[in-house]
Amino acid sequence: MMQRVIYTQDQQEIKLEIASPANVASFFVFAIPKSGSVLQDNVMEDICQYLEIPAISIAKTAFKEGIEEGRFGEDICELFVEQGYCYYGFRYFPPYLNNFDIKDFKKILLVRDPRDILVSHYFSMKKSHPLPQGAMGDQLAQLRQKLSEVDIDSYVLENAERFADIFRAYARIEDENLKLFRYEDIIFAKHQWIGEILAFLGLEMEESVITEIAKRHDIFPNRENVDLHIRKVTPGDYKEKLKPATIEILSELLEDVLIKYRYELT
Repeated sequence: MMQRVIYTQDQQEIKLEIASPANVASFFVFAIPKSGSVLQDNVMEDICQYLEIPAISIAKTAFKEGIEEGRFGEDICELFVEQGYCYYGFRYFPPYLNNFDIKDFKKILLVRDPRDILVSHYFSMKKSHPLPQGAMGDQLAQLRQKLSEVDIDSYVLENAERFADIFRAYARIEDENLKLFRYEDIIFAKHQWIGEILAFLGLEMEESVITEIAKRHDIFPNRENVDLHIRKVTPGDYKEKLKPATIEILSELLEDVLIKYRYELT
């Protein structure tokens, strides 16, 4: 195990523990916030642990330290080597990757209907999202306080463009080395999903292990609980939570994203 120190653009340091590389091509795992990103992180951690592939998450490490991932500069890209690692935990395409040549790396992207994402994000920010330490935690605490006075319809319309931009920024990883998954297709078919991840990455695992990992992460709340991080997994939640007029405006604002990822426009 080797320790690497990485610095933000304003010279805050974070220590990363990095294991020796495995004998696999390195790959990246991306998601949109509230798209099943925690589930995907957990599944990837299990896969990598079993196959002894070192998994590195700059976002996760930074979050624990209360540092926003966007504060790293391009020099952090020295960490990304062609052989041996899983780079995961991304919730948006970070600016430090803008000039990094990512096309030869295999990449996974998990998306979800942006209207469900916005609904989920509202409840998460309001109730269940863990707060990091430091200035970032203070910011989130203030946001939580503010949200107690904001209704869900106002919130989703106010934040639609911000989330649409997260989707749009991923256009730069669209090439023949990208495997796209939709939350709606994988949430009730985790065994198949894990199998497809492994096949795409050229990795092998016994069926019994795939079954075990899939079962471990097959968590469905019996009823909705707004205080839980896993609140509700059934697709189409926005239809129950938002006013018809809100859905109409929201669907117009997000039209390009909805069409691109094959979501209905109503």
